[in-house]
Amino acid sequence: MPSTMQMQSISGIITQIHATLEEVPPALVGSSVNVIGNKVYVFAGRLATSRKMTNYLYILDLHTLVWTRHIPPPDSDKPPMARYFHSASVYKNQLIIFGGMGYSRLSNDGLCVLDDISVLDVNTMCWTLPPIQPSLYSPQSRYAHLSSIAEDKLIVVGGQDLDNNYLDEMNVLNLKNWEWEQVKTFEKHVGAYRSVAVTAPPGTRVPNNSYMMKNEEGNTTAVEEINSNTITGENENDAINSNNLNGASHRTSTVRQFGSNLQTPDEPNPVYLYTNYNFADVKRELQLIYSTTQVEDYSNLMNGSVMPPGLRFPTGHTLGNHLILAGTYLSPQSQSYTIWSLDLAKLTWSRIETGTVFNSGSWNRGVLYEDENKFLVFGNTNRNLLDDYNHRQVNFDHIAMVDLEAFGVYSLPKLTCSSLAQEMGLRLLNEPAVSDFHIITQDNLSIPVNSAVLCQRWPYFANLMKDNHETIIKQPMSKRSSVVIEEKEEEEKEVSSATSSIAEVPQQQQQQQQQQEEQEQEPEDGGQELVLIKSHYMSFPYPHTVVIALLQFIYTDNLLTAQQYQPHILSQLLLLSDMYDIPRLRELSTHALHQMLNMSTAPLIFETAALSHQTSLQIRALKMMIAAKKMIQQQQNLQQQVVRSRTVSSPNATSSSSMEIPTSISPTASLSSSSYNNNNTSFETPPVSSRLSLAATTASNYDTNSPTLQSFRTSTTSRKPSLSVNQRSNYGTANTNHRASTFSGATLYSPSRNTYSPPATPHQQRSYPASEIDISSQRSTSPTTPPHTKPAKEKKKKKAFLEAFDICCLPKSST
Repeated sequence: MPSTMQMQSISGIITQIHATLEEVPPALVGSSVNVIGNKVYVFAGRLATSRKMTNYLYILDLHTLVWTRHIPPPDSDKPPMARYFHSASVYKNQLIIFGGMGYSRLSNDGLCVLDDISVLDVNTMCWTLPPIQPSLYSPQSRYAHLSSIAEDKLIVVGGQDLDNNYLDEMNVLNLKNWEWEQVKTFEKHVGAYRSVAVTAPPGTRVPNNSYMMKNEEGNTTAVEEINSNTITGENENDAINSNNLNGASHRTSTVRQFGSNLQTPDEPNPVYLYTNYNFADVKRELQLIYSTTQVEDYSNLMNGSVMPPGLRFPTGHTLGNHLILAGTYLSPQSQSYTIWSLDLAKLTWSRIETGTVFNSGSWNRGVLYEDENKFLVFGNTNRNLLDDYNHRQVNFDHIAMVDLEAFGVYSLPKLTCSSLAQEMGLRLLNEPAVSDFHIITQDNLSIPVNSAVLCQRWPYFANLMKDNHETIIKQPMSKRSSVVIEEKEEEEKEVSSATSSIAEVPQQQQQQQQQQEEQEQEPEDGGQELVLIKSHYMSFPYPHTVVIALLQFIYTDNLLTAQQYQPHILSQLLLLSDMYDIPRLRELSTHALHQMLNMSTAPLIFETAALSHQTSLQIRALKMMIAAKKMIQQQQNLQQQVVRSRTVSSPNATSSSSMEIPTSISPTASLSSSSYNNNNTSFETPPVSSRLSLAATTASNYDTNSPTLQSFRTSTTSRKPSLSVNQRSNYGTANTNHRASTFSGATLYSPSRNTYSPPATPHQQRSYPASEIDISSQRSTSPTTPPHTKPAKEKKKKKAFLEAFDICCLPKSST
């Protein structure tokens, strides 16, 4: 029966193309493109049609994909003069413009290079010109240079002067006092044509020269590889004490929590300077620049099974522990826009496979959308890349959004509290003396907790406790008696004051009214409000281990125990975060599942990601499952080649080899069933219910102890067209049963029924396909007795069954 499901490429899910609307910028040369929040800012550039420089500012809303041209308000300073090939750096919701090439009335050709600074505040959308005094450290005028911001300082590197000579210097501007404070000679030819300079986010793992070395085979080993097993939770002590390695430098990152490495603002964040040149035989260089203008070379430590080619006008960004490199690749065979990622801990390159999306059209400029873990590429699907590159023009008519998280590249969770605070939280959870509430688990176990802590960290629990509180105002007896005495004294005063003048009566009435109003506003004099809890127990229908892991997160705001880093516990935590809307837990659980994704955990993670709406994690797990399928297919092909070679050398070994093939298949072969069809980068996209039920079947080997997953599996496995395990084993052993049924004097063992059946009769043999019967007759080498038609005793059946496997001969066709 032909499949009616549509074929959809994985790259079509990872990369989506959209058309932009309204005031789309014209084709520009040398403009700057930056993302701040949910908006893209395109500033200045030269018009590709008229070669006129502009200082226009275009803003794209990434939610609506609508372009608008910004007009500065009246209270804004004068916008920067028209220019192109300048630099634009983002600093605290500000866009800092430096340098570039502009117009001049003094030069013969009417052009000049600039060295001015302008700042755009995206909150007020006003331009400002900071007062910067000239000094010995002021940079030379330049264009096509690089700039980046690290630790409140703007670092300007390289570029060219008006005569197109490279400038071998690096300048540092202090953004707090707006003073150029440092200059350093940098003997490298770097610029926008072939280099990128990006700053790693705080807490990014920085490689260490003393712990990275080349072995005899040319492979790179790093100190992080020594700790790689701690990510899967194999050695908790090594993970916690990894920062105590002998001789470890402060620049070498450590695993701060069990199985996860979160970002902290205490570690240095250098500037990564990557350069590629000599595109015929590409050369790659990597330097790290620290705030002290100390430069360290890591060019020889870069590695990878595939290295990036020479990219022209590249752009660079950092996301999590990766550097994103993108640019135009031109060769006689192909012209396309390619994206690469560099693991900053191991300096290993890998390509972001986007399929054939960028092989057609003209895609020119990329920029990182950090909030969504996406890479944006601007271009035009109807133009030619080579023609636009020759004119250096960038198009903004279409935008392609690449999901980087599907490749394991994403923003890491931030560290919210110190390790000491986390330890105190765990101790507080284990201290029943401070608890005032109990949670009853699915196992009927009681866990004492503090309701105030749960209300602060768990909004769902806080809403429940609002209806569970009762307020009582208690007033002491001593206060009540004093109120009575005060009332009697006031009555005596009123009687004595009756003889006073009539003019004083209104004043006394006003004072009494004020006192009454004050008494009404306050709760009663001496009264005390008591908030009582009606019920001190809550039933939570999850296993004890899952509830403990959830409470450990609530008390520490982190995942740091070995119990939390078990795959089935993490899956439950991710489902709970989606069910009860806990963003912090969702972020931590997703990060941890990304770290432990492999071929054995891929089915469980795929199912969990589908249920919790984590599409990127789901796609990455699916790619892992497809890779497992390819590996199994390769093993099967090798086994078939071995069988064929044995058949040619020894015809008698044919039948025995055919019996061994099905038994040697790995249990993970269930992943490569007909449910996934992988042609290059394509797979069948069934309905959502079918995909989830299929994932539940493939993940059935995991004992998750989860009522949510088990109930979901129970409901989905009964649906059509889901495949059960028994059905899959029937399909996998069909051919084997056909061939085994032709054995003489042997009883068959049916895997699907777990019972013995009598041998096939001649009528049953005729029901098989003709090709199967022909093959059986051709392989017959010795006459055998016809099959029995009457059942015998059990012992004789077993003996005949074993003899059939020993003889490994096929009978002649029955007459």
